[in-house]
Amino acid sequence: MNDGFTINPFPGLRVSTSERHQLIHLVDEYVDDYISKYEDFVVEDKCKVNTRRWQHVKSRDNFHVYAKRPRKDLNRRSKSLDKSLTSAKDLSVLLGVGTFVGEMEDLMFGVLNPTLDSMRIKASYVQNFDNAAILCSIVEPSKDDPFRSLVIKWMSVDPPLQSAKLTKSRDFVFVEATGMVNFENGDCIGYHFLHSIDFPKSGPLPNKIRGNLSAFSCFRQIGPNTISNYARAAVDPGGDAIRMLLTSVVANFLLSATNYVYCGQMKKLAWLLQHQRSFFRLSGKEKKRKRCVVCRKSTGNVIGSIGRSRSWR
Repeated sequence: MNDGFTINPFPGLRVSTSERHQLIHLVDEYVDDYISKYEDFVVEDKCKVNTRRWQHVKSRDNFHVYAKRPRKDLNRRSKSLDKSLTSAKDLSVLLGVGTFVGEMEDLMFGVLNPTLDSMRIKASYVQNFDNAAILCSIVEPSKDDPFRSLVIKWMSVDPPLQSAKLTKSRDFVFVEATGMVNFENGDCIGYHFLHSIDFPKSGPLPNKIRGNLSAFSCFRQIGPNTISNYARAAVDPGGDAIRMLLTSVVANFLLSATNYVYCGQMKKLAWLLQHQRSFFRLSGKEKKRKRCVVCRKSTGNVIGSIGRSRSWR
């Protein structure tokens, strides 16, 4: 059964040690830049969205997604757009702002998906793609930094009208990074970063249009059981795409973050159940040993489980 995951479509892709270091450095620079934008939003904008620049698109619970108004819409708010299509240069830029119920540890555990198994688990709660694969792992989580990961991935997304053959599905080759950093005031910030990247051996696939994306979400515990989320996303769909449909797809991608806490809790529960089964299997082996029903001492192999040990004879 197809569960949305596939084998590596670019088996020839290799990343050298030098390229690995470059990727880590590149991601760190992007994360620092986005964190600075978030600090400005908190300190200077007081967490208020400028509705002259951003138009509300969708909401889920207390998390809201806004699309950047087109330039001509900023100049003439009352006039409708002349074109319904957007070129590759006319990016769809979105902003996500709001809060979630939960704890940071659960949320970051839900975000983390550096392996195919963890991607499958996450997809069952946070479905934001149609097909995906891991191409190469760069940084893996460790005991000292359990939420730090950096992985090169591929995914494809079917637009809403793809089944009607009105537009082709898009695919992306990107680096995905997660981790924890700190504000200048010491506040702990969790982040989730995706950014398109090109390799010589990861060219376009048949029946797919290669797109480009850059998306960043950061999370901060602002109170008991309350997490603040700030997200930015820019997507170039490649070729022509209906702007409204593209905006809807990207908005749903950002809104899927509202399921991260629940995903993390379910992953913890799955881990607990798995280890309980291991414990019960070991306990079952112990029960099979012949023991006295009173003092629990070994009875040997003669009388069986209803027998008594020699100390009771």
